[in-house]
Amino acid sequence: MKKKLIILLSLFVILTICVLLDITGVIDYSIYNLLSTNEIDFLTTCANVVTSLASSQAIIIITLILIFALDTNHQRIFVIINTLISAGIIILSKNIFLRERPLIGSELLSSYSFPSGHSLIATTYYGFLIYLLRRSKCKEEYKVVGTTFLTTLIVLICLSRLILNVHYVTDVVGGVILGLIILLVLIYFFEKTFKPKEKEKPLLKTLSYGFNGIFYTLKHERNMVIHFLVMILVIIAGIVFKITFVEWGVCFVLFALVLSLELMNTAIENVVDLVTEEKKAKAKVAKDAAAGAVLVAAIFAVIIGISIFLPRLLNL
Repeated sequence: MKKKLIILLSLFVILTICVLLDITGVIDYSIYNLLSTNEIDFLTTCANVVTSLASSQAIIIITLILIFALDTNHQRIFVIINTLISAGIIILSKNIFLRERPLIGSELLSSYSFPSGHSLIATTYYGFLIYLLRRSKCKEEYKVVGTTFLTTLIVLICLSRLILNVHYVTDVVGGVILGLIILLVLIYFFEKTFKPKEKEKPLLKTLSYGFNGIFYTLKHERNMVIHFLVMILVIIAGIVFKITFVEWGVCFVLFALVLSLELMNTAIENVVDLVTEEKKAKAKVAKDAAAGAVLVAAIFAVIIGISIFLPRLLNL
């Protein structure tokens, strides 16, 4: 592990120096010019589809699905940690190196070029899924098929950034190398915290309790399932209608508010049932008030959702 990290860190430092000093310019510009002057519409369409699988919207949706699909809270927590750390490093590194995008890429995207964020997130996110698959109890043939598919997907996402002319080849290579560094560090901490004999970390334990509460509510409360499905539909609608960054922020605040109140409602109902099995007026008031809080939040969320999406629907 240490040797691999040292090698990857050395490669990334060397590549970064070469990029900043424009030593790689000949290779970058040659490949860029070759691809930009020989565009094929079919390839461009395919590249747009493939590259979207490493977009922030796609990663959010896949993560929501994985919350249900993965076996343990430990895995779920690290998938989320992986996503957050990768996103943070992408933003930080781009604003440190400040490399301008190629001409076509600069017209399409406002962010900086090095390293490629899509290549990095594809490597860390889908690479971690490969790791989880390899250590799972699935049949070997399923592991081979899954590993091959995810590896191919990572390669295609990296190639798509070149086909779309939004990155130089060294941006993509830098994204992959930095992604591998993050992936190795993540796997190291995943295995270290996973050991049964080792005392569970307080933060990890706290997050685990929280996830247990969420999964319990999803399993036993129909309204929570409805809220969750509505959230997924809104996210898909937001992607389709290309809502603004501020509107995304409003939507996620509303998601958090409604889901949190539903969790509180479930907690209050269970506590009341635990304290008294008899039907008492005050117990009913407590339950009704908690349910009312959820209802008020849901109604306001619907009103705000209509104000965001209705104008776009009318313009179709």
